[in-house]
Parts: sequence; structure tokens; C-alpha cells
Amino acid sequence: MLKKMITGIAPLLGLIVVIVVVACHSGGRTTVDGTRITIKSGGHHIEGILQTPSTYQFLMKDKGVSIGTFSGDAFVTMMPLRTADRLRAQYGDFFKCNQPAALQAIQNMQATVLVAGDEEAKRGIAEALALVRKSRIPVVSFSGSSLQVTKQTYLSMEVNDQTGTLIYYLKDFQILKPDYME
Repeated sequence: MLKKMITGIAPLLGLIVVIVVVACHSGGRTTVDGTRITIKSGGHHIEGILQTPSTYQFLMKDKGVSIGTFSGDAFVTMMPLRTADRLRAQYGDFFKCNQPAALQAIQNMQATVLVAGDEEAKRGIAEALALVRKSRIPVVSFSGSSLQVTKQTYLSMEVNDQTGTLIYYLKDFQILKPDYME
């Protein structure tokens, strides 16, 4: 009888554990107090200082793959629009591997995490990511601040990120052109 009772309770306990883990590590919350920002997303907890707000223009080239790393609303590879315009004026289609500027293009790409400040910015990011998935290279503009991380943990373990990945907190986000190469 005890064996039947344990056998019956074990799946229920397993389900409860899964629900608790998912509840504790899903969703996200960002709070801003002046220049201080706190981001809680999944098992990630990031604290930092927002740098001076600015308007940025980039090409959004590739959607990154994030395994256990903070990915915000988008983890992407981007290139500053000014750099892209300079390379294009000098070399033409610099994204082709056999072009002389391909190496320069690769060296100027930046791994970037975008964190939307509101739902409208989040929708804009999603639209740009949809274009990237279709192998297009959207030209995007956003206003916001880069984030200087002062503390980062994952599942309560300290993280010392040395990847150079930039994090931007966005006030707005626009697609200026659906494909840079057209």
C-alpha cells in the first residue's frame, strides 16, 4: 500500500518541482531608477549604470544563439551604419566572403543584446528579427543607453562576462530600411 501511495505521489511531486522552477525562472522585469537599472530575466539578474542616452544606427545582420547567457529581447550581431556605408562606398557588397572588405566587415560586427523599454520597442525589435530570419539586413535606429554592468548573476551564481557583448536599454526602436543591400 505504501509503495502504491509513493508511486502515485512521485509524478505529482515532479510536476510541482517543474512548475516551481519554471515560475522562478521565466518572465522578465526591468526597473530603472535614474541611471541605475536592474534586469531580472529567467535566472539572470543584472545590475548596472545606464550611460548617456544617444541615438544609434546599425545594420542588424545575424540573430545570435544564446545558451545560458542573457539575451534580452534580442541577441544579435550588428554593425554601425557609418562603418557599413564607408565599406560599401569603397568596396561595394562587402558581405560576400570573396570581397576584399569581408574581413573588415567581420571585424566591425558587434555582439549586442537589446532590452526594450516598452512594448512598442519590443514589437519593433521583433519585426527586425523577422527580417533577419528572412536573410535580410535591416537598417535600424534606436534611442537609449548602453549599459555598464556592475553585477551579474545567473541562478544566483556570479557571472564575470568577458565577451565584450554590448547591452542597450532602448527607449524606442525603428526600422529605417528593411534591407541595406537593396
